[in-house]
Amino acid sequence: MNINENFNFQPNDSSNNIISSGHNADKNEKQKGAHVFGIVDSTDFDPLIQNNIEWITLVSWGYQKDFDSPNVTHHDGDSVYMKKHDLHWSDKIKQVREAGFKVFFKPHLWITEPRNNTWRADIYPTSDENWEIWKDTYRNFILRYAKVAEEGKADMFCIGIEFSRLTIDKPQYWIDLIKEIKSVYSGKLTYAANWFKEFEEITFWDHLDYIGIQAYFPLVKNTYPTVKQISKGWKKYLPSIKATSKRFNRQILFTEMGYKSTSDSALVPWDWMEKPEGKHKVYSIETQANCYEAFFNSVWIEDWFAGVHIWQLRTDHKEVHSINDKNFTPQWKPAEMIIAKGFESICD
Repeated sequence: MNINENFNFQPNDSSNNIISSGHNADKNEKQKGAHVFGIVDSTDFDPLIQNNIEWITLVSWGYQKDFDSPNVTHHDGDSVYMKKHDLHWSDKIKQVREAGFKVFFKPHLWITEPRNNTWRADIYPTSDENWEIWKDTYRNFILRYAKVAEEGKADMFCIGIEFSRLTIDKPQYWIDLIKEIKSVYSGKLTYAANWFKEFEEITFWDHLDYIGIQAYFPLVKNTYPTVKQISKGWKKYLPSIKATSKRFNRQILFTEMGYKSTSDSALVPWDWMEKPEGKHKVYSIETQANCYEAFFNSVWIEDWFAGVHIWQLRTDHKEVHSINDKNFTPQWKPAEMIIAKGFESICD
């Protein structure tokens, strides 16, 4: 048994989490969002409303074999399947909007056969010829989903996620691509930059509506941190985040942020449970809750901050599934109460 964990932990304000939701995403407030997977019917929305979530992030997928592969694929060549697939997504967007939520449509690119622990931030074609192929296949991929977003009337669209080398080295490609996307999609646009340097080094933020950050900042150097320790950790990053906002006259949006239910979730928040070392992580719902409380105390209150899209919620995740669950979902855990309470606050 882990003697450091208080298994009876409840947050200070442990209102029963069935908070009277001010569910009105049309207000000029911060984005109160979450990546939600597994939406089937209208009953799936009830817990989201109860937790004051007003934006739902929908994730679609494209694929690339490895970091130096030139081809981005998305069911290419199968026109019948592509038509059904795109109709599924536009209908899903409409379903979510009809339920009263705003929609952030966020296509992810997944590396299917990575070598040497590489991932999408390492994507970089190895020759001019391969670059020409990559930029055209990615363009086709993202424009296809931009059209789906327009068809479904998604409120916001993400043009890319964590291509750290490509965004910094090839800004003109992204500027031209943004212009093309705007010709087929009329909603708000952002890009989801990696927390480590990329968001500071991108030069095309003024062509977008928000500065997007995948906010997996390491906030402490110890396990089982307190709210005070995590809040102190945010102070290291807030000046550079604020400066980037001021430089481009754009608000900051955390396009993704999440914490596992493990003792090291503030130390290595990006660390996936699916990695081999994940089985050695120590369960800690208190650490997860502390991370969210520190976020609301330290970042949420800033006027340059536009909102957050939490990773992740699953509609099929029931209370029984959360017993000893170390993964990211806050459902049926104390963190869920803290998120509901934080999102309850009115932010003009």
